[in-house]
Amino acid sequence: MTHTISRPWKILWWSYFALVAITTVSSWFGIRSVSGALLAVFNGYALVGLWGYLRHVSIGWRKFWIVYFLLFAAYAIYSIGLFAAVAWQSHAAMYYYMAVGAVFLVTPQCLALWRYGFRSSSLWQAAQVAV
Repeated sequence: MTHTISRPWKILWWSYFALVAITTVSSWFGIRSVSGALLAVFNGYALVGLWGYLRHVSIGWRKFWIVYFLLFAAYAIYSIGLFAAVAWQSHAAMYYYMAVGAVFLVTPQCLALWRYGFRSSSLWQAAQVAV
């Protein structure tokens, strides 16, 4: 993230981070299976990546975040596709709203993870020099 970003955008990004943090932590209370726990850990890493992006801090390895972004984007597309398929079959407006809401909630996360892995080369170069 560049240091020249305007204050309103910073406020929006940090508000989005708070929303994602609340939903991620609240999902941990509903874990009832091993797959649910694995999914909670997976989503927790997305929160760590978002924090690293917003703070302009390198966390771990750049290749990890590139692979993680690809997995996260694939998972997001799959999940939204499931909502869309259920909406198409049931013709219930609730599922259409859920699919649209999921797109609006996941898109900034995907954008931040993409920028963190692919567009923050100065951040990762500084991390390599520090090691």
